[in-house]
Amino acid sequence: MVFDVIIGRSKKDVEKFGKEGTIILGKQYVQMGQTTSLSNPVYMDVAGAHVMFIVGKRGSGKSYSLGAIAEGISDLPLEIKQNLSILLLDTMGIYWTMKYPNFQDADMVRSWGFEPKPLDVKIYTPGGFYALYRNEGIPTDFPFSIRPLDVAPEDWCISFELAVNSAEGVLLTRVVQELNKKGTSYDLNEIIRLVKEDTESDLVSQHIVSSQFEKARGWGIFSKEGTPLKDIVAGGQVTVLDLSPYATMASGWAIKALVVGLVARSLFQQRMLARKTEEFKTVDAAMHYFTKSVEEKMEDPLVWLALDEAHELLPNGSKTAATDALITILREGRQPGISLILASQQPAKIHT
Repeated sequence: MVFDVIIGRSKKDVEKFGKEGTIILGKQYVQMGQTTSLSNPVYMDVAGAHVMFIVGKRGSGKSYSLGAIAEGISDLPLEIKQNLSILLLDTMGIYWTMKYPNFQDADMVRSWGFEPKPLDVKIYTPGGFYALYRNEGIPTDFPFSIRPLDVAPEDWCISFELAVNSAEGVLLTRVVQELNKKGTSYDLNEIIRLVKEDTESDLVSQHIVSSQFEKARGWGIFSKEGTPLKDIVAGGQVTVLDLSPYATMASGWAIKALVVGLVARSLFQQRMLARKTEEFKTVDAAMHYFTKSVEEKMEDPLVWLALDEAHELLPNGSKTAATDALITILREGRQPGISLILASQQPAKIHT
């Protein structure tokens, strides 16, 4: 007998809401004698906050599954999806293809009852690569940048592979903290200038730190203004943050981890603030907003954050600039309404 499998929803909620606010993930393999077939549809609740771990060998469909989840959220009724946003942190540069119909697998898509179609994906590319991508016809919609003001001294040290308590780490921390005290945004040139003018450090330390910030200038992702979080995380929007320009760059994963960490931390802070101001009376209403008797659009949507190659960003036994922010969401993301999807082919290397 075929029946629906709904992941992430209690029996009580299934009885109350049915499949409303869910997306289809696939079908369950059922073996009967010598025959193995696809039978029970498997759905996932996306109106609540969850942590999801997708594991499989190379080429098994992990990245495809992340795209399918994004498409499922995009296809939800307006009254539900207007209060949800999904952000794909694309470390390998593959999700731009969702802008186009999947004619390559058209027969398979139709066998599931769907038609190949383009998805309204908003692609953000690091500002230093945006013009190049546009000129070469590589799909991108908007430039993306982050403010140096938002990077903590420890995150700079991790990204530059400098010990926090070393002479260079102390110099970096002192300069960044002095700039932060002013309460106004600044660019990398200002950091470099103050490092070179510092009177409490030796010339070697100044040279090492200033050289690291000169290198960071070449990453093409820092600006004094930065990209507002509300632009990339909007209700009903599927956003791809393309970090693939760093795939072949020296310290590429350190750069990606820095960006992921900043985005994750900012999302958590935004949702914690929003959670305090939203007109919810119970946690159930907050996690299942669409069930309220009067449908309204939230100012700050509930967020799904999706990461591929997660073992590189949240490694077991070491720390990246993304580690603390991702662990915070893993442990505390449910209440503010942040869901996290981690995909990896090496689960043993994931932080536990």
